[in-house]
Amino acid sequence: MGGVALTGAMLPVHAAKAQQREAATGKPRNIIFMVADGMSPGVPALAEAFSQLTRGTPTHFNRLMASAEVTRGFFDMASLNSLVTDSAAAATSWGSGSRIFNWAVNMLPDGRPLTPLVPLAKQRGLATGLVTTTRITHATPAGFAAAVPLRDLEDDIATQYLNVVDVLLGGGFKHFDPVQRTDKRDLAQAFQQVGYHVSRTRDEILAAEKRGRLLGLFFNDHLPYTIDQRRHAQLQKQVPTLAEMTAAALETLSRSEGGFLLQIEGGRVDHAAHDNDGAGLLHDQLAFDDAVGAVREFVVSHPDTLVVITSDHGTGNPGLVGLGSKYHKSTAAFERLAQGNASMEVIVAALKSLRGSDEARRSIAADAISDVLTKRSGIAINEKECRPIANAMNGQQMPELNLTEATLEGLVGQAIGNHTGIFWTGITHTSDWTMTLAFGPGRERFNGLLKNTDAYSDLTQLLGIDHRNPAMSADEARKFAAFAPMRGDSRHI
Repeated sequence: MGGVALTGAMLPVHAAKAQQREAATGKPRNIIFMVADGMSPGVPALAEAFSQLTRGTPTHFNRLMASAEVTRGFFDMASLNSLVTDSAAAATSWGSGSRIFNWAVNMLPDGRPLTPLVPLAKQRGLATGLVTTTRITHATPAGFAAAVPLRDLEDDIATQYLNVVDVLLGGGFKHFDPVQRTDKRDLAQAFQQVGYHVSRTRDEILAAEKRGRLLGLFFNDHLPYTIDQRRHAQLQKQVPTLAEMTAAALETLSRSEGGFLLQIEGGRVDHAAHDNDGAGLLHDQLAFDDAVGAVREFVVSHPDTLVVITSDHGTGNPGLVGLGSKYHKSTAAFERLAQGNASMEVIVAALKSLRGSDEARRSIAADAISDVLTKRSGIAINEKECRPIANAMNGQQMPELNLTEATLEGLVGQAIGNHTGIFWTGITHTSDWTMTLAFGPGRERFNGLLKNTDAYSDLTQLLGIDHRNPAMSADEARKFAAFAPMRGDSRHI
């Protein structure tokens, strides 16, 4: 979608009058909260260069950064027990106004549940929605609408959405399917029985009547990476883009007489960063940017809408490094990212398939790995560069890239990065302040450096919600540290 002006001069007369009324009160009718999950501070600049390279146009993010009508700030996203947050604690801080331990969702360390924004907005008479490229039950959407002691309890999270969230669009069908749910409940049918239009494909959601409630589950797990979806006609037919889901949600929710609250997440940005996948990350960041474009288009005719665009944490902190004398090789290296045709998920699956059926004894040759990487990355990666990967696949201890655990994805990402100039701090989350853009009535509240929990206070005040959740200080929570939710795998969180 092309860029749209944010000034009242280009609005229809009735919309301009509505904008004037809202400007006088400073209160929005609608709030859209957009999250590029795992968007490290350097990603928007990389995405701008990648958009110019591959599409010849600036990003919506870049246009907003340059607009005088946009407020810019940062969130300090620390959780209650770590300077480095996970997505569940991060979304909870926005959704409930309380910092909690990592891996829990809207629940204090002593077991007290918190009431998040979505059910509060529902009680206030607003329509509500969650849109994501991850499972709809994943941590970021859940942080606005559910409360569980452990984020992995996604069957329970799905159940809590029923009759609370009006529009649910994303992946995660397995948590609604009686065959795959632990309690064997047909949750998709339960939604349908109370009036939700249930869609399983892109064609169905685009054709759906947008006057009621929507449940769109377009993949069993997370939605495919954008870089993979673009290569497969069947995936394009089955799975809508984030921009298409955003437009469908806005068309439905805008019919609400009481306004709406909508959270939109580009969740696979984070997943690609965990895999040190530069091409995969940038394609999904641009998909998120397309959703920003859909929102900007909506705001032209609905200027009484506050839009907040941010991230919950950095992941891997990718950056383009200086290469060559006077850095003259950096641009050419970056341009190689456009040659990639598969996500790291697909690349690693192809590497593992080299074993065939004789997994216990067959040794993987470096030249075979070179063939896979060259085909999928579009870059000639020689046999010498692939030997560390072959050694790891053949049972040798992986060389640690930093103090975090080493992964096959990280090794492959390093090999590709030698040619693209994209390097990473690691494969996990980082403690960076996250960039925030806001426009529309109430935008001034998001200026400067804010504590993550401030978002809840601002959003509830703007929506006229009078509710304050309990909170704990770090000192009060320390005695519960031994019972903090734990999970061994730090990837894709």
